[in-house]
Amino acid sequence: MTQINTLVLCMDTPLKSSELARFRGAVNAVISSHNILFHNHNGQYFRYAYPLIQYKCLAGKAAIVAIGEGVVAMEELFAGTDFSIRLGKRTIALQIESIKAEEVKVSQSIVPIVYQLYDWLPFNEANYEHFLSISRMVERVELLERILTGNILSLFKGLDVFIDFPLHIEIMHYVQKAPVAYKEVKLMRFDVSFMANVPLPNYVGLGRHSSVGAGLLIRKNNNIQY
Repeated sequence: MTQINTLVLCMDTPLKSSELARFRGAVNAVISSHNILFHNHNGQYFRYAYPLIQYKCLAGKAAIVAIGEGVVAMEELFAGTDFSIRLGKRTIALQIESIKAEEVKVSQSIVPIVYQLYDWLPFNEANYEHFLSISRMVERVELLERILTGNILSLFKGLDVFIDFPLHIEIMHYVQKAPVAYKEVKLMRFDVSFMANVPLPNYVGLGRHSSVGAGLLIRKNNNIQY
């Protein structure tokens, strides 16, 4: 059994999803140590592992989700004497609205757990072309299930979590949404309802660009709207 710790820092700061990359840059500008976990690169080196600090738009407001070692790194943000950022042309004094800590014990669940995944970006160039070439709905779902399984295993690998049982994913429903542009490249995105035989932490990201809001994971028993 392995435990995953998360910390969700919700701000009283209105934010659009399109501003998340700027929000990440603004937060990094006030981190004096330039800790690579806050941006996954420090100007010289890239960190290609699963992002342990992620920037979200939750209920229309700015939020930061820290996972594993990222929880400890968050102390550097709290240590700053000036808790304000420069977002575009705006100077914003960040005010904490809520802090949510969660401990998830990773073990095989006998009863499947239902999740909702928002704005999931599953495809690289190769599997995008494969998806378009598939005409049968069943085969498309099977491909998405394989990719989602890989995304969850990447989360575990990034946190040094190793499971000794087969990971089982079943997509119950998905909606293909309008493409979203990242650095002028349009990416196909989905909202997905699925079941898994393992507990996963709330509010973490799965798939591409999870560090800036994509692939937001929510357990279906939450009452908060996004």
